[in-house]
Amino acid sequence: MTALQIDAAQRVKTLIALTEELTAIFERENEALKARRAGEIAPLQEDKSRLAAAYAQSIRAIAADRGVVRGASTLLMDKLKAITRVFESRAAEQRALLDGASAAAEGLLKAVAAEAASAERSPAYDRAPTDAPRAAPISVDERA
Repeated sequence: MTALQIDAAQRVKTLIALTEELTAIFERENEALKARRAGEIAPLQEDKSRLAAAYAQSIRAIAADRGVVRGASTLLMDKLKAITRVFESRAAEQRALLDGASAAAEGLLKAVAAEAASAERSPAYDRAPTDAPRAAPISVDERA
């Protein structure tokens, strides 16, 4: 095996490892979103950001020069393709979950706003009228 093949294999292995780690984070986040435990997502963001930056850098390097992975074995390339499909699937699932959560939150806010607006228009039997006279302040003369 030549140095170029070893370097190409190492690049592919690194990309596979990054993709697997990102996929695992997406899976954990997706499960938390499905279970409506969004608070469990925040602790994962630092690792996710770090891994995503390394992943993007690796992808850019390959896109700039496909030759850097040309010496990698077919087995490694097939594994990379398979894990990339899983990664893209988890990312699409998360996008759908987040879009659904966003739409639900937006719907809730609109419902609350509509309820508040209708409460302003309805008779206020349980509230004091805003134009009612106010009681005069009381003054006590302690010298008397």
